[in-house]
Amino acid sequence: MNVWKVALGGCVAMMLCVWTACRSARQAAVTESQEGMEAREWVDKMAVTGLKEGTVTGKLGFKLYMRGKGFSVGGNCNLKRGELIQLSLVALGFMEVGRLEFTPDYMMLINRAERQYVKAAYSEVPYLQQAGIDFYSLQALFWSDLFVPGRTGGTWQAEDFDIMRNEESTILTTRAEGMLQCQFVVDALTGLIRNTSVVVGGQVSVPRLNWTYSHFANVEQKSFPDEMQLSLTGAGKDLTAQFSLGNLKWNAKEVSPSKEPGGRYQEVSPDDILKKLLR
Repeated sequence: MNVWKVALGGCVAMMLCVWTACRSARQAAVTESQEGMEAREWVDKMAVTGLKEGTVTGKLGFKLYMRGKGFSVGGNCNLKRGELIQLSLVALGFMEVGRLEFTPDYMMLINRAERQYVKAAYSEVPYLQQAGIDFYSLQALFWSDLFVPGRTGGTWQAEDFDIMRNEESTILTTRAEGMLQCQFVVDALTGLIRNTSVVVGGQVSVPRLNWTYSHFANVEQKSFPDEMQLSLTGAGKDLTAQFSLGNLKWNAKEVSPSKEPGGRYQEVSPDDILKKLLR
């Protein structure tokens, strides 16, 4: 088992999508708004239903399917709203083999098996900066939230979305202002996001990222996603990653960013990691 690929697969799926997308020209897509349907109504309903504050900690089950092969590993998940995404990958139930960490200022990926790590500001990774992907975009995926790529600090307004509606779902689509376009499928009954897709506006020849929420747990009388699947399809780069969260607790402990590895660890660039994964 290639531990490095397992540890970074879920994160790199997003990077691969953005990396390929940034090489393609962007075209604006137009979505017809549902007459009389205000975006604010759905934004408010989602805020009431889902958990959007504090710290959520729990056990992590991670499975990666890529190029006809499947890998799985356990670990721990620490999510602190507005401050930290921390995924620790553990082999044999006790040995940490990798860590993925994201803060508003930087991302850090640690490969303990090969004693390598990446630490970089989002502005130092050209394909993330160009597409407007940052900590708040990733946070929105794990917390089942709305986001607008390229919007500083994860802020958005109801007016940023066009809306369509059918019997089962309400579909919110970001109005094209950047390279990427997001579409959120919201359950009409519960107000919970069931699927988030990220595409290059107007392009069909580049990968499409889908983040599906198959189950929500009850955490402090609020809904929080505990079964998620990330899939990357198109352009010959099909990949699927599954995240299962268990024993979820709210504000049960203090979590903080890890210190940068020292000693015999070698710092490598994000491009080096992508090249290794794409081999």
